[in-house]
This record gives sequence, C-alpha cells and structure tokens, in this order.
Amino acid sequence: MRIGVGVEGASDRVFWDKVLRKHFSGVHFDIRNMKSREKLIRQTPRLLEAFRSLRYTAGFVLMDRERDPCTAAAIEQFDSVIREAVQRPLNERYLFICLAVRGLEAWFLADASAVNTLLPRAGYLAPPETADLNPKQVLSELWKKQFGQYSAPNKIRFAQMLAPKFDPVSARRRSASFDYFWTRVTTALQS
Repeated sequence: MRIGVGVEGASDRVFWDKVLRKHFSGVHFDIRNMKSREKLIRQTPRLLEAFRSLRYTAGFVLMDRERDPCTAAAIEQFDSVIREAVQRPLNERYLFICLAVRGLEAWFLADASAVNTLLPRAGYLAPPETADLNPKQVLSELWKKQFGQYSAPNKIRFAQMLAPKFDPVSARRRSASFDYFWTRVTTALQS
C-alpha cells in the first residue's frame, strides 16, 4: 500500500517520515516537502495528479492553520478542483487536507511524555487541547528551560529527535486536529 503526503517544510517531512513509517509498517509513504505553505497550496493539483498516476491509495496535504480563522478559510485558498476533491463524501474521497490547528508544534506538544523525554528540565504538562496554546512560544520557553536563556530551538532537529518518541495514541487525546489526521490515515489504509 502507498500513500502520498505533501507537507509545508523540512521539519514536517523529517517528522512524518519517521512517525508514519514507524506506526504503519509495510506502508510506503511518499512525503514531499514543498518548502512553503504557499507553494504547497499552489502545487497541490500537481501532487494530486502525481499521487493518482502512481496509483497511491490516498493523498494527504498537511499544513498549519495558524494564519487562517477556520478550516473553511484555509481550504478556500486551494483551486476549485482541490476544493471539490476534499468535499466529496469520506468514503469516496481520495485527497484529504489536514490542518494542524495552531501549527505542527501544537501536534508535537500533544504528546507530553515525548516532549519531557527530550526536555526533562522543562517539566511540560500538556493542556486538554493543544490548539489552545501558542505552540511556537511554548516550545521556545520549554527549550530555554532545558538549554538556557540564549538557546533557540532548531525546529528540524527537534522534529528529528521527537519523532521516534512520539506516541500518536497519546497525542490524539490532546489535539482534535491531530486525531482527525490520524483517523483519516488509518481509515484510508483500511479501504
């Protein structure tokens, strides 16, 4: 089975490459870094065409919702072909657009155990819903507690280190947007 995934940037690619392969062994994930949100939106029609021509089981677009007031506003940025594709009934849908509410960092922070394994001095406690956080600020504060006032987090390195420790079951309880994504991937693989 094969799944295509388009992502915004390098940290997303590094993280998902490890997490998806670890938790869905035997499934080939073709994760494509589009290098920016704007390019991901613009190139989604080509990604969709490529994934279909390669006969992948499904296609996913993962992006941050941090700049959009709601999911509908984010989806409105795509062309009409993509908007139509993601509005089909779930059992007929091939392409899924999944939005990390407040950013990928909110999904990272949904697994407190993984974060505390990497940043034990920070003493992080996850809230009931990580979409309520300013995740970039929280991650920066945790990083400073761990490494000192003059240290800034390296998002790519953090994603690499977090991915092997990340537990989707735990994260699903603290992030509705992550739960949506994980459910869609799981369902697509059962089809």
